[in-house]
This record gives sequence, C-alpha cells and structure tokens, in this order.
Amino acid sequence: MFKQTCLVICILSFTMSLHAQKIKKSDSLSTKQMIDTLLIDRDMNNWSVRLFTNYKGQSFNLINNEDKISFKPNNRAGVGFGLGTSKLIIDIAFNLKGNEENPTQRFDMQGSLIVGSNHLVGLYVQRYKGFNVKNNFNEPEFFSSDITSLSIGFSYLYSFDEISFSSATLKAGLAKEEKKHFISYGVGGFMVYDNFYTDNTIIPYNGDFNEDAYLNEFKGIGVGVSGGILSVFVLPANFFATLNVIPGIGFMYKKGYSETNNYRASNPMLYKLDYNAGIGYNYKRFYITLVYGSGIYTTNLDYGLNYLFSNTKAKISVGYKIKVNKKIKTSL
Repeated sequence: MFKQTCLVICILSFTMSLHAQKIKKSDSLSTKQMIDTLLIDRDMNNWSVRLFTNYKGQSFNLINNEDKISFKPNNRAGVGFGLGTSKLIIDIAFNLKGNEENPTQRFDMQGSLIVGSNHLVGLYVQRYKGFNVKNNFNEPEFFSSDITSLSIGFSYLYSFDEISFSSATLKAGLAKEEKKHFISYGVGGFMVYDNFYTDNTIIPYNGDFNEDAYLNEFKGIGVGVSGGILSVFVLPANFFATLNVIPGIGFMYKKGYSETNNYRASNPMLYKLDYNAGIGYNYKRFYITLVYGSGIYTTNLDYGLNYLFSNTKAKISVGYKIKVNKKIKTSL
C-alpha cells in the first residue's frame, strides 16, 4: 500500500500544480472565483439530467508465442443517473450482479477533467477480485475467485488549441451548429501502477509457458510521454461524433514473484494507447450518446512472457436539457 499511496500523492500534487499555475496567471481572481471558472457552468442552457447504462472493466492477458491466457471479470454492466454541463459530468452508476454465480468484487473509479482551456487530466483507480480464466489451447475455462488486480492510472495532455469544444460537449449533448468541427493536437505524459496476485500460480496450464514464468504476483510502476489528436464533428441530421487517439511510450519498473523465484524484469519498455470514439443525436431538449473507449498498455515480463492490460468502457446516455434559450437553435 505504501507504493500506491505515494503514487496517489504524486497524482494529487501534479493536479494541484496545474491549478496553481492557472491561479498564478490570474492573481486578481479569488480561489472561489477560480473554482467557478474551472468547474461551474452558470449557463443553465448547458445543464442536463441523464440516465445511462454502461459497460466497463479491466482485463489482462499473458501471452507466450502463440499461447494466450485471458483474465476477464464478471458483472461488467451497470445503470445509473447523472448531471451534465459543459465543464463537468457527474454520473453515479450501480453495478448489475443479477443472479451471477461468480460475481467479481470490484471498486472502479474513473474520471477526466478539463483544467483551464488547454489541460486534459484523467485518473482511474480499480481493484478487481475474481476473474474468468480463458485460454486458446483447449484447456477448460474456469472462474478464479482469488485473483486480485489493482491498477491506478493518471494521464495528462496539453492541447495546442483550447478544448472547451471537445468530447465532453458530446457527452453532455452540447454540440453547436455554428461549430462544425474541432481538431486539436496535444502532448503530455502518463503514470501507471499495476499489481496482480493470487494464492496460487497465475498460469494454471502447461501450454508452452516457461516454468519460471509461473507467477503468483506481479508489480510494476511506469511513466511515459504521450501525444495524440482530439476531434469532434458536427454531422448532418442532428448527429455529432468524436474520436480521440493518444499513443504513448515509457519505462516500467517490474518485479515478478513465483514460488521458486523473485526477479526484476530486464526489459523496461512500456507501450500505451488510449482511444475513445462516440456518436450522439440531438432532438430539441433531448439527446442520446454512445461512447466507447479503452486504455491499453503492454510490456514484457521476461521468460518469453508478454503482458497486455486493457481498461475498457462503453456508455449509452439519454439526457434532458433543463433549460433551452429559445433564441438559440437546438436542432443541428
């Protein structure tokens, strides 16, 4: 927990420094005014209430040549409600377990924030316990209740153009006809912490895996640089769409633990890709949006073992705008 705590402190410190830089440039503004500027939208025409259903969950794969073992959680769907504005979207979701025979125990917090006009900050904290274990070499699938995965991630992107008109406007149903498109490029960085462990070996099959790769725990912390494109397009017939693609590269300090061997992985390279795409439709005071995205990174764990992590999410939202200025056209 010490490493996780240090990472969270670093994340909070970095985020606070962004706020400090913004405040320094605007000494005439009080702290309250600054918070209002950054987070509060006082134009009620931009406010809406939302209902949604979502699908999200982390998964990871261990790959050795042609052999692959996949670890995927159960009960990945949820429903919820929320509030949307041009600056902030707050959604509260409830995980649907239903009559799931083997539910995954999960804590999953994800969010992003536009700070000022050019800074895009993202954060997620996930702890999952219980995974379906699948393979591609004809061994039976089963559910392992003692596999636990903890993952923490932070990302930052500086956009060369102001990003007030961005994917956030799509999610809140606020695309405007006078703005036909938005395309911006940006650069930034990311941090990740990853830890999975089990009481037994994480690799339950023979396959073609090296016996030294039969881990029961993995820990890694990585940092890197990233850059990519943010885009939103207003389409005919009241539709609008978005596409963001942000690849990255970095270094990761990694340690593997097994019953017979503890080691530091020799190859520090870390490769990352964040992307999301969405489409929406506006009709008077109503809107509907569909957004899908994933954060993927891969690295080598030695002994011919490659690790692929994926944090995937999808959401369908139906919103109702609280107020619409009659002087402003609401159909696109």
